[in-house]
Amino acid sequence: MRHAPFLTAAAICTLLVACSQAEAPPDTTVPPPAAADADAATEPETPSTDAAPAVSMYDCEGTRITATFDGDAASVSVDGQVLALYSEPAASGAKYADEAGNVLWTRGPNDALLTVVGQPDRACMAVAPPH
Repeated sequence: MRHAPFLTAAAICTLLVACSQAEAPPDTTVPPPAAADADAATEPETPSTDAAPAVSMYDCEGTRITATFDGDAASVSVDGQVLALYSEPAASGAKYADEAGNVLWTRGPNDALLTVVGQPDRACMAVAPPH
């Protein structure tokens, strides 16, 4: 009976080794990716900051406006003045406003709402630029 603990321990070790997952040797037939390729695959592409501003033209109930969108800002030319507007949170669409209360709120690619202080709100429809 003195050998029973030794035999039990040896049997347990044998079972543990047999049940453990063997680590497969590395596959040497396929070369590892180059360091630059690995970095490019894991890092997201950085958007270009050199993108040209987007220009849209609208007819706002008979008043033509030009809106130039550049990142979080919009420059709106209306009634001979240029409004410098900045992006604001909106439930839908993109809303640009200034501290005076002037607002251009785009709703999709073709519709907008224009608010100029001292004037009634105007519904706007996108128009093609003149040739």
